[in-house]
Amino acid sequence: MIAAISPADINYDETLSTLRYADRAKQIVCKAVVNEDANAKLIRELKEEIQKLRELLKAEGIEVQEEDECVKAEKGDGVGGGGGGNGNAGTETVNGGGDATVNEDEPGELEKKICSPNRLRKRTGSSTEMAVDQLQASEKLIAELNETWEEKLKRTEQIRVQREAVFAEMGVAVKEDGITVGVFSPKKSPHLVNLNEDPTLSECLLYYIKDGLTRLGTSEANVPQDIQLSGSHILKEHCVFENKDGVVTLVPHKDAVVYLNGRKLVEPEVLQTGSRVILGRNHVFRFTHPEQAREKREKPKDKDVAETPGTNGGEVADWNFAQCELLEKQGIDLKVEMEKRLCALEEQFKREKLAADQEFEEQRKTYEARIDALQKQVEEQSMTMSMYSSYSPEDFHQEEDIFVNPLFESCWTAREAGLAAW
Repeated sequence: MIAAISPADINYDETLSTLRYADRAKQIVCKAVVNEDANAKLIRELKEEIQKLRELLKAEGIEVQEEDECVKAEKGDGVGGGGGGNGNAGTETVNGGGDATVNEDEPGELEKKICSPNRLRKRTGSSTEMAVDQLQASEKLIAELNETWEEKLKRTEQIRVQREAVFAEMGVAVKEDGITVGVFSPKKSPHLVNLNEDPTLSECLLYYIKDGLTRLGTSEANVPQDIQLSGSHILKEHCVFENKDGVVTLVPHKDAVVYLNGRKLVEPEVLQTGSRVILGRNHVFRFTHPEQAREKREKPKDKDVAETPGTNGGEVADWNFAQCELLEKQGIDLKVEMEKRLCALEEQFKREKLAADQEFEEQRKTYEARIDALQKQVEEQSMTMSMYSSYSPEDFHQEEDIFVNPLFESCWTAREAGLAAW
């Protein structure tokens, strides 16, 4: 590096700064570094670590050599015979003298080919155990890092499919981005959405109708059910949804309580988007088929709104709509039933009121009779006391007169009179 300086005193500061920079630049040490990917660097470091582990095993008396299908560990004291295994099945061979071979044809298969680790650990000690474990972990990590982008994408897709299957079994949908979890209406798959009396609990569960057969029942069924419900009126195998070429047919089992748009379903019937499905007594669903809904929006509006509400931009079927529809289709007029119930309650109230009035009247008469009797008794005692107070002491000539006086007469029985005389 050439540092240009000036002898002029007016450039003193610039010259001093240039010289200081040149002094610092001389202290810089340049090291050539090869640009490499982070994964490549990690793989290189892991390979170096594996080489060190091999050297450690060799120092313990075990030599690890590369061959086609086995791992050969060689000990310095001798060679003996032992058992073997099949490399294709993922097993290995170890000779009694301590010989073993390792296959490194593919990353990650190095220590999978080591057999009889218990024997190996007994002979080599704790340091060898640690070395073997580290070797296995390093080879596994190298295998993961050496995966191509297509392999990683394929593995991620498999995990996503398994995740969606688990969520679908729970009645929870996953958005197309694969991250957001919640209740999302799919754009192609037909599905069932729950309806509840509480609006905040409606449309919180979503069940997919897959291609082919989708079984619905309880967890106690012999055949695993795709949609599992609980309830006293839900059979172990309640019904089946058959999805064939985009047409979904509901097939109820024998003695199963299934209502479609308020009608009790006995024979298989094709479902239309917006149909209300009631299973048992408590489970209410609305069937939605995105393809059918899209076709109906493109066609002229249909007047049959009562059969499939909400498909043409009209009223969306909710729990109240499904219940009123069920009562109407079953020949039950809700207003008439309420009036009958009200009349029955009024009649019952009248009967109870009449019985209460009669009981009150009887009690009133009983109390009045007792009051009259007590009042009469009080009057008699008052009259008797007034008559007694009118006598003077001279009116009683003898002591016996007091006891024979009618004022002191008492009504004794024969037995009491006999006892008194005795």
